[in-house]
Amino acid sequence: MEKVYLGDWLYNAGIIGFLKINNHLWDIKERKIVSKDEKVLRFTDNYIEFDRKIFEGFSERFFDYAFRQYGRYESVVSEFENYIEDLNKLDTEKDLENIGKKYLKKGNIPNEELKKQLPIEIRSRLEKRLANFPLLKKKTGNFKSKKDINKNPKLLVEFLKKSLDILKKDKQEFLESDVQIYFQIYLRNIYGQKSFLNKSINKDGFKKFYEDFEKKFLENSIKHDKVYKCINCFERQAKKDKKDTIFDTGISKFYGLNKDSINFIWNFKSKLPLCEICEIIYFSYFAGLTPLNKNGKTVFYFVNSDTSLENLLKENLLLEKKLTKEEFENTLIDFFTELILIAEDEKARYTLQNTVVIELDVNNETMPKVYSFNISKEKAKFLKENKDNFKSLSKTFYKIKDDIFSVLPQTIEKALDNSLSYDYLNKLVRIYLQNANNSLHYKTNISSYQLQNLNLLIKSFLQKVIFGGRDMNITDKELWFIYKKGVELADKLKKLNAENKIQSISYKLLNALRVGNTNQFMDILIRTYVAYGEEIPSTFVKAISNKDTFYPLGYSFLNGLLGKENKQEVLNDE
Repeated sequence: MEKVYLGDWLYNAGIIGFLKINNHLWDIKERKIVSKDEKVLRFTDNYIEFDRKIFEGFSERFFDYAFRQYGRYESVVSEFENYIEDLNKLDTEKDLENIGKKYLKKGNIPNEELKKQLPIEIRSRLEKRLANFPLLKKKTGNFKSKKDINKNPKLLVEFLKKSLDILKKDKQEFLESDVQIYFQIYLRNIYGQKSFLNKSINKDGFKKFYEDFEKKFLENSIKHDKVYKCINCFERQAKKDKKDTIFDTGISKFYGLNKDSINFIWNFKSKLPLCEICEIIYFSYFAGLTPLNKNGKTVFYFVNSDTSLENLLKENLLLEKKLTKEEFENTLIDFFTELILIAEDEKARYTLQNTVVIELDVNNETMPKVYSFNISKEKAKFLKENKDNFKSLSKTFYKIKDDIFSVLPQTIEKALDNSLSYDYLNKLVRIYLQNANNSLHYKTNISSYQLQNLNLLIKSFLQKVIFGGRDMNITDKELWFIYKKGVELADKLKKLNAENKIQSISYKLLNALRVGNTNQFMDILIRTYVAYGEEIPSTFVKAISNKDTFYPLGYSFLNGLLGKENKQEVLNDE
């Protein structure tokens, strides 16, 4: 059995890639990695262990993964079938208006005009597709001109059917061609010229990969150097032909070990010994990266952390899921938000402190970008301890005109950049009030109970992160008590048929909180309580004597005054 331990980010990406390529041997059950055959593949906290029989069929799985990541075959087949279906609808005149919008982005095109324009538009799209698909273009032969298609649109349907027949008959050839293109366009810029990526290899890439890796593993024909151990694992002997590995052409242009950027730790040597196991792990790292089209070009992302193998895998699967969105920066916050929510309590602090996202731009040979959240020990502790309050904000949003914003990711983002404050809560309460007034421009689904949870989050953040743990002389229990007092006053006003007063009182209190005017807030509060024959809560003395307690107390009362959506939740928090 061979052991492969967590290491640097590139090696960790290789481990994740190796697991993805061999995903038939494992699955995740109950949030834990489970091996389907521990005699072949086994997991521990910081390493994987596998038998060399794992390499049976590895070449096919390796190429199949690359094909699924880049391959155009399935999408092209589907695209051509849709073209045929839509062209045939021209005869039946079915859904012509929708077809016009689909291809020409225009509505109400006369049917006769659409019958002329649609074949030409599809021909134009097909021409662009074939220009980027040379193997298919070569096999399909001459492409009919616009003039010919204009005279007889059926020629285009015939060409598409012929193309589909060729695609299905020569599927394996298209598969290998796509993978070769994928590696040549993208991965050669990452790997250099290792194995079938060498510039001299223009065909039979699968055969070359099989002979370089799988065949040698299965035949146990790899020769080892008697002196040098692998520079990466320090356990296995280096391959005899790999005792002088040049990392920029044999492993990665981004690794920093090459003749132009020599790592002084290795005595200024750019040729280093490597074993066959570490070599194949490094060669699998493309599958550990998640591709994304960003600003018109493909870049790759990887989440690196050193807490455990299981966390490393889960975090990358999570990012892979999140990167289906277009806005990358928002996606990162969404990813990190969910990471907080799923982190196990006992490991959360370490997970949050040690997670970075790495971006590789294959068209730029500079070192990768590293997106680090720069979380201090205190901030990681705060995020962990307040996980339930964060969860309570899930699925909450507000809308300003046509723009929609999610509250939970925004709250996390503000905590990360130290901008989480009562200004944000003031804004949300104001939108809450506007929504209650049926505003056309402001909408929200947040409840007053969730606003109170946000109040507690902000108080905890200021106390533990911004103020460095300074005691704010107010407890969460007291804040919920004041929240309840706000609820009770609202109930009193409703019973006295003075519910319309709640809105005006709330706006006045909110304005006093916005500018931090303690006297104005207390004056409004005292006048209200006296007017309705109620006794002002003594806890508000703290609001007068201490500015730090004014905001959490003031917003607690205001949130309660605005309404209680869940009585049981309030009782549980008292």
